[in-house]
Amino acid sequence: MKVTSHNFLILFFFFLVLFLTAPPSTSASTNHIVLPKEFAELSVTNQLEIYIDKNSNISNDEILSNRENFLPLQEANVSGDLSDVTYWIKLPLVNSATFDREVLLELKKPHLSSVELYSVKNDALHLEETIGYRYPFKVRMIEHRNMVFPLQLLPEQTEIFYLKIKTDSFFQAPISIWEPIAFASANYTAQTFFGLFYGIMIAMIIYNSFLFLSLKEKTYLYYILFIVGFTVLQFIWDGFAFQWLWGDFPWFALRSNSFFIIWSSLFSLQFANHFLQLKNCAPILHKLTNVFIVTSSLLLAMPFILSIKTATMISMLVASLFIILIIAIALKVRLYTREAKFFIIAWSLLLIGVILNLLAGYKLIPLTPLSLYAPKIGALVVVLVLSLGLADRIKRITLEKEQESRKYYIQTLLQSSFNQLAKVNTWDSLVKCALESLISMTKYEKGFYLTYENERWELITKTDEQITINQPISIHEKFLEKTLTIKDIDPTIFGIQSKSQSFFSIPILTAQHTGMFVIYSEEKNELPTFEANIIIPTFTEQLTLLINNLFNYQSLKESAMYDHLTRVCNRKYFMEEATEILSQTAKSNHPSSLLLIDIDHFKRVNDTYGHTVGDQALTFVAQKISTVCNEKGIVGRFGGEEFIVILPNTTYTQASLIANKLIEAHHFHPFILNSGKPLWLTISIGVCSNQQKNLSLQEMIQYADEALYQAKEKGRDQVVLYS
Repeated sequence: MKVTSHNFLILFFFFLVLFLTAPPSTSASTNHIVLPKEFAELSVTNQLEIYIDKNSNISNDEILSNRENFLPLQEANVSGDLSDVTYWIKLPLVNSATFDREVLLELKKPHLSSVELYSVKNDALHLEETIGYRYPFKVRMIEHRNMVFPLQLLPEQTEIFYLKIKTDSFFQAPISIWEPIAFASANYTAQTFFGLFYGIMIAMIIYNSFLFLSLKEKTYLYYILFIVGFTVLQFIWDGFAFQWLWGDFPWFALRSNSFFIIWSSLFSLQFANHFLQLKNCAPILHKLTNVFIVTSSLLLAMPFILSIKTATMISMLVASLFIILIIAIALKVRLYTREAKFFIIAWSLLLIGVILNLLAGYKLIPLTPLSLYAPKIGALVVVLVLSLGLADRIKRITLEKEQESRKYYIQTLLQSSFNQLAKVNTWDSLVKCALESLISMTKYEKGFYLTYENERWELITKTDEQITINQPISIHEKFLEKTLTIKDIDPTIFGIQSKSQSFFSIPILTAQHTGMFVIYSEEKNELPTFEANIIIPTFTEQLTLLINNLFNYQSLKESAMYDHLTRVCNRKYFMEEATEILSQTAKSNHPSSLLLIDIDHFKRVNDTYGHTVGDQALTFVAQKISTVCNEKGIVGRFGGEEFIVILPNTTYTQASLIANKLIEAHHFHPFILNSGKPLWLTISIGVCSNQQKNLSLQEMIQYADEALYQAKEKGRDQVVLYS
């Protein structure tokens, strides 16, 4: 099966967006790949040569004698093949620099079954590393979602490497050569986007799960299962599933792609069937869809029974049939109903995203972050628009059933209340306003709000001054399962002193927060069931959404300012704050100092103990620096194992004392490993001050870096002042 037909599926089927092929090249294949003296990323896919061992019987030594049989990758036309052959790719790399250099080879096809890297030494192949889906993830030298190999190149020399590739799925070999720092920077940017993408997808799963639990609507269940399958499928295609979920289970990893393609197709059509009410508007399509659903349900076990190649082909057939049914459904329902409008808009926007990505791949439009990630943005739009459409459908059904004027009046009050609450952006104000709104709608006179933190219930806001809670309240978990009335519970356990005639509690549960509203009255003014069934579910649902939005906003704000690992300022935020500090101190003619800090021999820590311990060590050093410097200035992570500190109103002498205090802190307090053994870390510090000259931030960083270099040259574990 060739990739051209594969691309046709992509244009209509969002599940295949990550199988986009590389753009065709008009340049001919060259004998050598020259690495410039300075570069960030060099895409070499169109310069590769390939040899196809159709019987997989050529030995590693024999491949060198077949050099003349290698063909340019574009002429071989193997991209998209599904075959049992062995592919050999030759990479003759020329280091044009006059120094030894390490580069990274990235194979951007994460789910190839086996990839072996060979170097040529003394006219023989030398195996450097073997990775792929057939091997546990932890065997990789560089733990990355894609396959990344470190390459050592001698100055002004040509080094020849070979990749031996076997795959149980479609063959593709998009390869780039990276400068390590540029790779780390690009990876950080990509990880940020992926974090946002999967964060939104998970948030949608959680949000719609709450809606399903509240509304008991089957359409929400199918929608949740569809989002779960689609998210996991994206996780597989991006390489994260093998990295984080089942890296120790290659058997399942090789079969997971086929399984979740069928899963996503199954529940996507199940959702469309119920959401668009095909039984009423398209009876024939409804029957065909049901046949597809039953068949797909049976085929879910197929990836674990048949061979991987057969399972892949069957899953592609299922995906193709899914596309045909989706197109038929879209043509049939068109824009006759509101649900159909949401449905058409959602898939159309995804199609636009895929087309933008293809146009950028063929260099017809600029390759920007928007065009690069357009398919994933389109996927997010599909999920969000369908979620809005689903919410719209449920809301309309509810509104159509509300024929009594009182129901309409209560809905109006609720809407007005949450319009006001939506404008609140602080936690205390949100809870206080929500309590006031709830009291206003229920006509009860008093109330308060409790939150569960640090294994105890605490009072957040109240309307009755007699309410005092000095000790933790013992509230059983069953109190959080549903709304309670005075028939279910004694109000005095909440510290209510007055004799209450009416009472009810509303639990508020989100992924980040557990709380409870308690509303009561001294008069027998019990809320009618008719009104309670309208007010309480809607109030809980909307407030939960606002709380989630508030927490997400605060979390996004914090993540934009602080490094996710060390919790000190990230580089961008530090540079902004440091620039402002220097501007202010310059106006008042006060000096400022800057510390550039590097952990000595940090690579040894990673190599000896692993990256997990390395991350813990980074966090340990960051905490030490923050303890010493936070009250005097701002601490940031400059990159890798480097930290940076700006100290306003600080002279060279004062900065030197602070820097030496940091050195001593690491002398007296070792980093404790999980085994309990101490690991003594040392740091080197370069110091620069602008007390004698008005320096810019970039100049101070440059001079501090020169001082740091001198500290390392002198033996590390010391402070050097720039002069």
